[in-house]
Amino acid sequence: MPDNSVAILFSAPIYYMSPHVFYPFRQNSNFMYLTGFNEPSSAVVIEKKGNVSRSYMMTMFVQPKDANAEVWDGPRSGIEAAVDTFGADQAFSINEFGGFIGKVIKNGGSDRLVYADIPSANERQVRSESSKLLEICKELNVGPRLNPISQLVQNLRLTKSKAEVNLMREANRISAEGFKAAMRLCRPGINEQALANEFEAEFRRAARSPLESDNVNTRSGLGDGAALSRWAYVPVVASGSHALVMHYVQNNRRIRSGELVLIDAGAEFASYAADVTRTFPTEGRWASATQRDLYSAVLEVQKACLKLCNASSGYSLNELHNYSSELLRGELRRLGLQFSSNEFETRLYPHHLAHYLGLDVHDTPDMSRSQPLKPGMVVTVEPGIYIPIDPQYPKEFQGIGIRIEDNIVIGQSEEDSENLSVNCPKSVEEIEEIMSLD
Repeated sequence: MPDNSVAILFSAPIYYMSPHVFYPFRQNSNFMYLTGFNEPSSAVVIEKKGNVSRSYMMTMFVQPKDANAEVWDGPRSGIEAAVDTFGADQAFSINEFGGFIGKVIKNGGSDRLVYADIPSANERQVRSESSKLLEICKELNVGPRLNPISQLVQNLRLTKSKAEVNLMREANRISAEGFKAAMRLCRPGINEQALANEFEAEFRRAARSPLESDNVNTRSGLGDGAALSRWAYVPVVASGSHALVMHYVQNNRRIRSGELVLIDAGAEFASYAADVTRTFPTEGRWASATQRDLYSAVLEVQKACLKLCNASSGYSLNELHNYSSELLRGELRRLGLQFSSNEFETRLYPHHLAHYLGLDVHDTPDMSRSQPLKPGMVVTVEPGIYIPIDPQYPKEFQGIGIRIEDNIVIGQSEEDSENLSVNCPKSVEEIEEIMSLD
């Protein structure tokens, strides 16, 4: 930000499914990135002063300690911890936000730029502090000087630190344990939801705290051990032709003999996501050569793309996608499938190969996928093929959906890059081995 500017961000609200019945709290990703503070009803103000030894001032607004409220809602970090634990220069009650922010904006003069994370219209109903900010900006005629901050923060979030990669490595480790458990449990007659339940139970059991001090765990709102992990997104457990639906989340069908099962799932660990997909046969053995050949084709395409997931390749995610499309077309024609270019892009391979990954599953969505890959980026690589139930395709291929997805930390060279999901069975042999275990 330029000198004499101020950034203002708010925590996420608590959402309710019905009166007094709330959804699990999940912090706003930009707010979490800048503060590490995992509680609602909070805000942060960062003033960029310039021409001084300490060029910025960070002020946090949080819920103060309240014994009566904490009986119902659990412990709060409080004002003192906002400074001692979370590094704010100063902290106040959230109730003091309106008076403080008015002075900050006014005292900066008519040339002070304001960067703000303004929530949507629906969120404003439950985020009163953002409404106060808008009112103050209107009163002070800040309109022309009010700028969105999300892209500035996303640009920082795009390149991960070693600490962030460590958390994502753990998210992938426990996700791999979930995949293994689901694969071992899978058999004809079991419900898709049972696999999702087994996956979740295993990754929660497998989670361990990244923080050494239990006191810090409690004060940070992260909890300890398995409390740090949860679903990063609603899982897809799609058997048979359900795998043709990209976001199939009903997960309520009984799995049949001879089918493939596609699971697209990942754990979130300390707010950082894993996003992994595996496809495997119900009984642990491929029911037909067609299944195995089609799976092997997708796997070979993914391997070729993974070799280019480094800065030295000069590729962007969009260029990698185009490369994967070219390879997949060749593999499908080699297997005897005929299709037009439009059919391939809209039916057989309708999604993009890759996206950024981090605090969000589809992380930093405003960052272009046309920019060259850089060290520290974390991306997904997920080629897939989906053969509709349509007589224009050979019958043995119809209704098969296959996707294989890994999470990659971009390095300068191929050797420097890291596959975070490497422990999740992927090869034909690995899948058959894990599913043959009792």
